[in-house]
Amino acid sequence: MISFWKKIRSRAKSVAEVLERWRWVILTFIGVSLLWVEVQEFIALRVLNQAFHYFEVFQYAVLLISTGLLTELFARSNRAHKQAVKILEYKHRLSLELTNNDDWEELIRKLAIMPGRIADVDETYLLIKNPLSGDFDISGHWVDQQQNQPANAWDPTILCEKCMEKSLDPKPAFHLCGRDNATSSYLYSLEVSSQNIPTTILRFRVRPEAKLSRDEEEIFTNIRDELVVAILASQDRKRLSEMQSAEVAMAERRIVSSYVHDQLGQNLGYMHMKLDQLGTQETANGSKEMRTELKHLREVANESYEIVRDILKKLQPETIPHLTNLLQEHARTVSRRAKFALNFKSVGTPVHLAATTQQLIFFTFREILSNVEKHANADKVEVLVVWNDGILDISVADNGKGFDPSTVKRDEHFGLGIMQERITNIKGNLMVNSSTDSGTVVSLSIPLHTNKEATA
Repeated sequence: MISFWKKIRSRAKSVAEVLERWRWVILTFIGVSLLWVEVQEFIALRVLNQAFHYFEVFQYAVLLISTGLLTELFARSNRAHKQAVKILEYKHRLSLELTNNDDWEELIRKLAIMPGRIADVDETYLLIKNPLSGDFDISGHWVDQQQNQPANAWDPTILCEKCMEKSLDPKPAFHLCGRDNATSSYLYSLEVSSQNIPTTILRFRVRPEAKLSRDEEEIFTNIRDELVVAILASQDRKRLSEMQSAEVAMAERRIVSSYVHDQLGQNLGYMHMKLDQLGTQETANGSKEMRTELKHLREVANESYEIVRDILKKLQPETIPHLTNLLQEHARTVSRRAKFALNFKSVGTPVHLAATTQQLIFFTFREILSNVEKHANADKVEVLVVWNDGILDISVADNGKGFDPSTVKRDEHFGLGIMQERITNIKGNLMVNSSTDSGTVVSLSIPLHTNKEATA
């Protein structure tokens, strides 16, 4: 019985698809047939000298027009339903395919291929923003092997005005950039934004004289959530993997360092001490050759001891990961929790700092963002980390309500005193610039040379 009704529904669906496809042909045929019948009736009534009922023709016309409009509405609704189902199915497949990637490089490859699976695309570039320089770097590239156009004929890093706009929508924005002058092909961009700033841009070029259809544009517009989840999840996994690898490397260094110090270092120290004792005893009654040999052995022992010390220095765990990564991760966590827009930028080449120096800087930075979260009532925070020649400058600026530093009592806001004391301990400076209703800027300046010597 169930199979019977399934067959009925399948037949009805097939008939509906045929009627939808040929609806205007069928309506035109019905209209022409009715018109032919009315013309024959008009001729017959005219021969019999009887009145023709024009109102019937009007009724038929209204009926045909109404049927045509209803059929068109049904067809459009059916097309929209099919397109929605198609988009949902594609989003589901895309989500499963992208989120199951633990390898960042594999995710980049799949993202670069993705536009070619949706439309007639012959070349794709994946651009990811470099947090240190602020520029977009090419991370992925895909070329259709069947294309006749030369690859790399256009520069994807030259962005249009829409690509550089700060979008209020944290989700991707899809738009037409223009046409490539060399190939007359249309260029499109699909960008993913974080904190209202574009961080990832997928740029692609369609085949010559081709353009995306409305359905294809709708697919690109609606896959935004899947891209955001996949990219953020993969980046988090990548950072977690790097931190875990760094922790493993630090643990291995500690083990090797401890072994070298406890075993080889102590043995060399003991040998050096005994050679000194033997040299003192043999100085009076020993031969010249014996004294020369003992002196040579002491020199070899000293040299070996210095080699061990150098190895221990190199094996000491450095600041892993870099301070910039720690500050950026913490700032992102606070921005998501406090719901303010974050603009984090790092300039210059990061250097390794002593562990105590890094801890004091990080604790101070954490206290600054805690004050922003609790008291500033800000919706935008800008963090600038500048690695200068010998100086590390960190500034945190918010657009919150601010305060008057001259009216702040030290015993009421002891957090400022603690931050000042921490930075002073590493020979740095802390400055707070703020006024009521104009936001707050907290600046840190730490000398690098002094704090790098602590790691040696």
